[in-house]
Amino acid sequence: MSDTFGAGVYSDEPVKKGASYRDRGIERARRTYPPTVTAGSPGTSVIGGYIEEKERDRDLQGRQKYETYSNMLANVSIVAAGVRYFLNLVAKPGWKFEPPEDGGPEAERYAELLADMTTDMLTPWRRVVRRAAMYRFYGFSIQEWTAKRRDDGTMGLLDLAPRPQQTIEKWDCDPQGNILGVIQRSPQDYEEIYLPRKKLVYIVDDSLNDSPEGLGLFRHVAESCRRLKRFEQLEGYGFESDLRGIPLARAPLAELDAAVRNGELSEAQKAAILQPLKTFMENHIRNPKLGLLLDSMTYETQDEAQRPSNAKQWDMELLKASSSTQAEIARTVDRLNREIARVLGVEQLLLGDNGVGSFAMAKEKSHNFALIIDSTLHELAEAFAADYVTRIFELNGWDIKLKPTVKTDKLQYRSVEEVTTSLEQMARAGAVLAPDDPAIHEVRDLMGLTRPIEVTSDMDSALGGFEPMEEQEPTEEQPEDDDNG
Repeated sequence: MSDTFGAGVYSDEPVKKGASYRDRGIERARRTYPPTVTAGSPGTSVIGGYIEEKERDRDLQGRQKYETYSNMLANVSIVAAGVRYFLNLVAKPGWKFEPPEDGGPEAERYAELLADMTTDMLTPWRRVVRRAAMYRFYGFSIQEWTAKRRDDGTMGLLDLAPRPQQTIEKWDCDPQGNILGVIQRSPQDYEEIYLPRKKLVYIVDDSLNDSPEGLGLFRHVAESCRRLKRFEQLEGYGFESDLRGIPLARAPLAELDAAVRNGELSEAQKAAILQPLKTFMENHIRNPKLGLLLDSMTYETQDEAQRPSNAKQWDMELLKASSSTQAEIARTVDRLNREIARVLGVEQLLLGDNGVGSFAMAKEKSHNFALIIDSTLHELAEAFAADYVTRIFELNGWDIKLKPTVKTDKLQYRSVEEVTTSLEQMARAGAVLAPDDPAIHEVRDLMGLTRPIEVTSDMDSALGGFEPMEEQEPTEEQPEDDDNG
């Protein structure tokens, strides 16, 4: 006999007599579930719409973490360079919608309409892709779509507008962790706005946790960025407090004061005597026009011998100091920059700055980075297929079985020299290109040359495809050409 409780089904095994409380609890907990029922629960708690975070760093908790990330993006050069480099490459490949093979003309028409809709929005598609790709750094990205009626009568998209991460305050989730919607805190009037899941393009990096906010790369470099800023600050302090190179001037000030008191010098004359030293100290940056000519006379002792001393009455020198920790700090700053670049996947940007590295190493790292870009594009394509293509089909009432596949071009750098060399080797092996082979057009595109105009039959006749004129017998008005011309 079995007892049904909701979706779960208790097992038929009776509780053993004399069993301990722990054993009875385990036996009661043993249930069998049909394969269509979810038994477990997500690992992230969402209480009242708020995510229970395990983060201990105050700067990385709640909405504060997005301010920290924004400061990193704006003020840490390697983070800014890496993110912009990544986003520019993500936006480069073209997007295409491939209809199913057995879809027929109707499926091809839907694919063409979807491709046309991406060019018929307020926000260009490449900017949409850039904004969506920020999920890799923040952990998630959300964009809200707004529909419109197109001129051809179909329903398309008016716009895909971003909803910044720092404005998403609450999450509406079911017991299995599926997102039903989000609540945005409007920066304009601070009102709460409920955004249903079906109206969003939502992408999350939940590889390391199952939080709706995911876990992006910015969290992995936050501590390194904090240390980097601190060491750069110490580097500045060390430079400002370093006494090496500071001018040190010596002058017989007591004698000059005595001469003024005795009426031998005026205050103006004293100031004029000291002015060259003051000018040098105020303008001590190395300059070919900056120099001093000083008296080499030294002080003399006041005893009967009147022996000279080694202390000059007038002198100018630069302070010297022992070695400092500036070199160690510089190496630490360089190491932290490389750590951040390694996490972001853009370490190839730093190759060659210290004379270390090779072309093979740079090529390999660039290839690995291209694979990361392709992986990101694949995830974006899946998200757009689910949240964009599916919604368009639902709005227009189209058959979902005819939904096209969203794909992107491969991100790859193709050298004109490598392509032409490969084609030459193919030709030597027997695969000679025909004059109208598409590869010729591809090479011309790589070289930045315009494609040749295809000559049609009408153009051929217009450009000279006439029948040759027959020779006419010479007439009296048109005599034959003789040797004299």
